[in-house]
Amino acid sequence: MNKNITEKFKYILFTPLLIYLGERSLIAYDEGYYALQARWILDKGNWIAPLWFDKVVLDRTIGIQFLIAISQKIFGTNFFAIFLPISLASILMLFLTYLIHEELLGKKFAIISPLILITTFLWLNYANMVTQDIIYSTAITFGIFSIIKACKSKKRIYFLFSGIWIGLAFMFKTYLTFIPLIAIIPFLIQKKIFKKKLFWVGLIIGFLPFLIWSLSILKVYGFESYSGLFEKLLILSKNNIFTNPFYYYFWNLPLNIFPWTLFVIPGLISAFKVKDSITKYFLFFYPLNIILLLSLFSTKTQYYPLQILSLFSINIYLGIISISEIRSKLNLLIRFINFKFLPLIIFITLVLINLGFIDLNLSNLQTKLISIAFLSFSISLLIFNFLKNRNSKIISILLGPYILFIFIFQSGFFTDRTRDLRVASENLIQNESLNQKYIKTVTSDINDDISHSKIIKILLQMPNIGDGIETLDDLKKDEYAWSKISKDKFKNRQDIILINNDDIFYPWKLVLKK
Repeated sequence: MNKNITEKFKYILFTPLLIYLGERSLIAYDEGYYALQARWILDKGNWIAPLWFDKVVLDRTIGIQFLIAISQKIFGTNFFAIFLPISLASILMLFLTYLIHEELLGKKFAIISPLILITTFLWLNYANMVTQDIIYSTAITFGIFSIIKACKSKKRIYFLFSGIWIGLAFMFKTYLTFIPLIAIIPFLIQKKIFKKKLFWVGLIIGFLPFLIWSLSILKVYGFESYSGLFEKLLILSKNNIFTNPFYYYFWNLPLNIFPWTLFVIPGLISAFKVKDSITKYFLFFYPLNIILLLSLFSTKTQYYPLQILSLFSINIYLGIISISEIRSKLNLLIRFINFKFLPLIIFITLVLINLGFIDLNLSNLQTKLISIAFLSFSISLLIFNFLKNRNSKIISILLGPYILFIFIFQSGFFTDRTRDLRVASENLIQNESLNQKYIKTVTSDINDDISHSKIIKILLQMPNIGDGIETLDDLKKDEYAWSKISKDKFKNRQDIILINNDDIFYPWKLVLKK
């Protein structure tokens, strides 16, 4: 009975970092863009082509938009429905991390790896973002688990799953799927998984959604529109705004896996020393190969390494065990930085924030919550120095990030990303009785990054999204529209009433045709 209670308590630990009951709002790229495209699926009834108002934009598949639209069809056009597919994928990725840990290192302490994952900044950030990145990473993690399980259990179902994940991942991130595939091919050849018929059956099944979607696009819109997918690959493979130097991930990834950064290196060292070839491959060679391949690709973003965070979490667990037990020079240095120097830096930073020398651009409540969170984090790090028992040390290391991210998560930092615009929009809708109104948009005014980004965030807050129009002359009597009309032009328009001109909506203004 006590064992059952303990098992249930393990899962309760994840609840404060998975369930957020406060208000939500989205940023423009990429989550707002996908959420809008999902709205247009429902509004226009077009379930095969991603839209921008009435224009088909085929620079990506319709994977995440389709899932969000299905969710909204069932649960209504609300933020719960928008986030449901991402939330379910996040939970699955945590569970798969637990299972992979169990397969590679045994069941004891397997719960620690998903706890590390959920308290990693990069993962928690994208687990609360309406993009395909977590779903894509979950598909790859599912593939890794299936391959490991196939090698160890020899069960037919896992050979089938070993092929299915490839097509599913391709449906969400298309060509980026070649990165994990190239990294894992040597293992598939070595373990003769390629020779299994069920692997190839799974590969075909996994690609069915992409093939059905592609045939539908070709039938309705032709190859010229479909070729946009290939053009996107060419753009990303050449110099673009996301082009970064080769060493990008060597500083960006450590920064984004805070606060676990310093445990990765001892974890990798421990993984390399493991005798089991499967464990060594997936905890050492595979993640390093992924980083190398991503570094060779011209386009580099902070979220591409999400796909290896489950394995890194298990690596970090090994690093924590190493730090807790072995007193090498490297471990002593890491202990000093993590458990003495870092708490001091945090404390000084918190003093500067609360004295007003550092502005976080957050509300007073959010600033206080984050201050309490980081103070708790630094105290738990300091406690480590006074503990003798290994298990107590591990709990101390885990407790700090756990408390830290609960406070940050529940403060709305990861969830209410455009709070000021959300509040202003809610007031505007209420004051002008816009709940039943369809507000159009002058699409010719979307001519730069600022206007494009802001109109995405504005439209997401509107109860009903109207059609796009070329100019205000296309607006009919008693119709509303978002426009960038200048003050000079507005003075010469006697047929237009300016409804709202708040700075928060800049450069957009809400107007009404008389």
